[in-house]
Amino acid sequence: MHSKRHDESKIMPTSDMKNNIQDYFIRLWVLSGVPLALIGNAASDIWLSVTAVFFLLYVFYTKQWFWAKIRWFQAAIALWAWMLIVSALSAWPANSLPESAAWIRFPVFALALPFIFHSFPGLFKQFVWAVILGLLFLILILILEKINNPDAVRLYGTWKQNTKIGWFLTGLGLPASYFLLSTIIDHKKHGLWALPLVSIFVLSVILTGEIYATVSFLFGLCLFIFGLFVFSNRINLKTVIGIIAGIGALISSATVAMLAFRPELAFRFYHSLTTRLPWMPSSDYFIPWMRGLKVGELNPFIGIGPKNYYAYCEKTADILAVGRGVCLPHPHQLYIQIWAEIGFIGLILSLIMIGFMFYKILQNRKLFALPLPVICALCLLITLFWPISTYSHAFGQHKNFFTWLGIAWAFYLAQSIKVYRPQKTDAPSTTNGSHIT
Repeated sequence: MHSKRHDESKIMPTSDMKNNIQDYFIRLWVLSGVPLALIGNAASDIWLSVTAVFFLLYVFYTKQWFWAKIRWFQAAIALWAWMLIVSALSAWPANSLPESAAWIRFPVFALALPFIFHSFPGLFKQFVWAVILGLLFLILILILEKINNPDAVRLYGTWKQNTKIGWFLTGLGLPASYFLLSTIIDHKKHGLWALPLVSIFVLSVILTGEIYATVSFLFGLCLFIFGLFVFSNRINLKTVIGIIAGIGALISSATVAMLAFRPELAFRFYHSLTTRLPWMPSSDYFIPWMRGLKVGELNPFIGIGPKNYYAYCEKTADILAVGRGVCLPHPHQLYIQIWAEIGFIGLILSLIMIGFMFYKILQNRKLFALPLPVICALCLLITLFWPISTYSHAFGQHKNFFTWLGIAWAFYLAQSIKVYRPQKTDAPSTTNGSHIT
């Protein structure tokens, strides 16, 4: 038997997959993910799920199994199996099992999208520009909404019922910003249009009134700048300083204008920053977090089963005694919900899966000489999984769409350049990876 190493970036499409009709259809389907995400949760989840299903059908048909040997995916399979066991043992298996059974679509999607990007040259850039156009369209809707309702505390976007609008701007705007900033590093003149776009994305997140989406976006941008200084020895220092100065100048100018013409927006942002961060007792998220921790304390090892949080909260006096208010469907925090619903064992499996994701990104890389796409991928994963973060639902749709799209985006970036393999050669790869294509 051969001992040759394989990974998902090595899987090549067959000639049948490359005919013109299929090429057009697949490109159109991938690009349709952006307008479908603008429609809402259900539409974006359908796009994600169909993409995952077609990927499985294709690899089964072509008998390509290398993807099943990827460590983070093996950990995801183990986590999925544990979710099914916990659901079956829970007090409400009929409520929990469908949610657990369908969860596997997310890791499969994170395999599928990089595979498709690798299989169809140029599709990744087309997708990024579709994302940028979708963001600009959404921002226009938000501006019109604010003009029509100047006293609105939060904005809701396309259908005025889209409660994930801040996460749309962060979940898609942050990786798009990494792409735009990377183009500046390659071609400094691109800063004339790329820096204003990044600044528009940042200001639009602030405009939504969703403080934690704003904090996450700013954290991701700062992390990227930090990563350029620490993890790369091939990036021009003057270019990085220019990027920082450019973004700072544009955002500062917009902030001054906001203070001059709409001071209530600045007051709202300050109020949110000082009272509504999730770990603050005055925050809307504080009691759900405390109740989630209490659920985990009462069910430490196997949890109560995915999607059972609301039912358990309603029927448990010890949970209702924590704070005031009605029970919510979930604790609004990724790791707290994992512990509460699938226990300490499920939490450990989740952390193993996430750890292997980082391993996949950094595998065979020199940590302090990372190519630019790998820095982008690393910063994206850290922003997605940093521990003090709000979350919509750990096992269902909503923010999971943006989380797993970000994971897929990160995997593609990390696989888009050659890997330094010291066990095969003493010379490092000559590919500097300063472009994301």
